[in-house]
Amino acid sequence: MDVSIVGACGSIGRQAAVSLIESRVLQPSIRLQLVECRGGPSERALLGFAADLQDAYAETIPEIDAVLDPEDLLGDIIIIAAGATVPCDPHKDLPRRLLAEANRPLFQTYAKVISEYGHGEEIVLVVSNPVELGVAIFARHHPRSRVIGMGGYLDTLRFRCEIANELGIRRQNVQGLVLGEHGAAMVPCWSTVSAFGFDSKDGRDRLKSLRRSGDPSPTDALDEIRHIMIDRGAEAAFARLNQYGADLRTYVKPFAAQISGAKTPLGTAEMIVRLVETIMSGNQTLAAAQIALEGEFLGIHGVTGVPVVLSNRGVERVEPLQLWSEEADAVVAAAAAAQVAIGEFIR
Repeated sequence: MDVSIVGACGSIGRQAAVSLIESRVLQPSIRLQLVECRGGPSERALLGFAADLQDAYAETIPEIDAVLDPEDLLGDIIIIAAGATVPCDPHKDLPRRLLAEANRPLFQTYAKVISEYGHGEEIVLVVSNPVELGVAIFARHHPRSRVIGMGGYLDTLRFRCEIANELGIRRQNVQGLVLGEHGAAMVPCWSTVSAFGFDSKDGRDRLKSLRRSGDPSPTDALDEIRHIMIDRGAEAAFARLNQYGADLRTYVKPFAAQISGAKTPLGTAEMIVRLVETIMSGNQTLAAAQIALEGEFLGIHGVTGVPVVLSNRGVERVEPLQLWSEEADAVVAAAAAAQVAIGEFIR
């Protein structure tokens, strides 16, 4: 399966390309296509990046293809990682609506290209934000089972990492899903959480103790961290962040990394590699992802993060997990709010 990265010279696209090569997920017979927009700020850097990759990984590199025209897109797995992002400067903000407005043309351009020039079986992985809008637009032009929003996948692995850190164990020993929006309305589902070695009563009590009360709301936490970053610096901001519970840290920590100037290319790229490897292997895995629903989960019609089984055919099925009632209500509410927001941009 050939892989295309749209936005290959951006911080996430660039790291994804490096990580895919270093992990040996892409064999030399596979084509890795680096895609940027003609006339865009990264046009000049594209060929240079391709040459640098070939110098660095000459012995193991797959076939590299650098293209500037959307019509030349040819990947079987297409990673959408281009477009506007949250600013790195804590003094600046880019509201979700303006982010959607900025990235809608990108989503529409590539969705139409895949529809007109693709073979119909591509798997589209939407990393660019708002993920829900990207999924909605691509799913209008491409089979919805082959359009996967990576927000829920990223949030889930981050959630497991935060729980593992508190328990002093490895992330792979933790289960748990984050559903709903890739944003403030994300729903960390404690009903799905378990950890190897914590099945006893004492272990279950330890897990329960991680569900802290008294934390600020996600939006209030973002404001708090932003102001601490501005007034007292990154060290104080991360010290405060680490006092939040695991579920709130899942949302706020990537934001703090972004406005610190470091951004989040390493973690995001490694999670892209994990998902690409799963898809290419043909194995099935239970994950969370934003997909276009037609009533398969909680009766939702629209785009939100839900539990899915993924394979090299995309979404094999939606997994009908039993959530706590408050979690189910929150997922339904997140989906409804997303539909209202999406409706502003899709007529």
